[in-house]
Amino acid sequence: MSKVIAICNQKGGVGKTTTGINLGIGLSRKGKKVLLIDFDPQANATQGLGFNPDEKENTVVSLMKAVMNKDSVIPYDETILHHEEGIDLIPSNIDMASFETELISMYFGREKVLKEVVDRISDRYDYIIIDCMPSLNIIALNALVAANEVLIPLQTQLYSVRGLEHLFETIRSVIENRLNENLRIAGILYTCANDRTASFREIREILEKAYGGSLTIFEQYIPRSVKVEDAPSYGKSIYTYAPNSKVAIAYKNFTDEFMKCEGGR
Repeated sequence: MSKVIAICNQKGGVGKTTTGINLGIGLSRKGKKVLLIDFDPQANATQGLGFNPDEKENTVVSLMKAVMNKDSVIPYDETILHHEEGIDLIPSNIDMASFETELISMYFGREKVLKEVVDRISDRYDYIIIDCMPSLNIIALNALVAANEVLIPLQTQLYSVRGLEHLFETIRSVIENRLNENLRIAGILYTCANDRTASFREIREILEKAYGGSLTIFEQYIPRSVKVEDAPSYGKSIYTYAPNSKVAIAYKNFTDEFMKCEGGR
């Protein structure tokens, strides 16, 4: 049975996709079987692994529609893509933008469609990582219901912190309404960080005081870097594109810390 991790933050540009790709491939490099689900109509994870979303007829939406239609066969084998660095991918494309309307129109179970997709293949993988869209709509709710844990990438800027409590409220609502009573927060990962700025130190201090006693704030942070922004253009992880860079080392260390927090799993 796999551990399902939703990488979630309603703010865009905080490194969700970069973290999903590099954590996933980091885990794969440690011998884990990993599936990344691109759950964003922008399809950044799909493109970041070198695939053209416009060429994909079968996507995560195809799988969810098959579940909604109660099809006897779900087209996993036609949908799952294999990347050369050892990670599998369920792609996305712009079709997801209109799919939200179909989900909303469902009378029962609209929050649990992705969970059924995930549950049917959970025995194939050690980790399933869901790269969420920058929103807290019914699409994102499906990810939270399907997940065991939420990993929150966060820029060390004040306006990024202000939206954090809204995300926490959404997670609490999922738990309290019994949509996913076992959902927990895996932790907060600082991304796009410049450790030479006063704001970096200030935000870390604020969050440690506010949440350090109740949830994990990872010691390893991901520094801002042009290389990490360039890597997706080549369909590669930071480990392959710039293996000796500070960001590659940071993601390796974060993967180690993440696994340690997971009990070495």
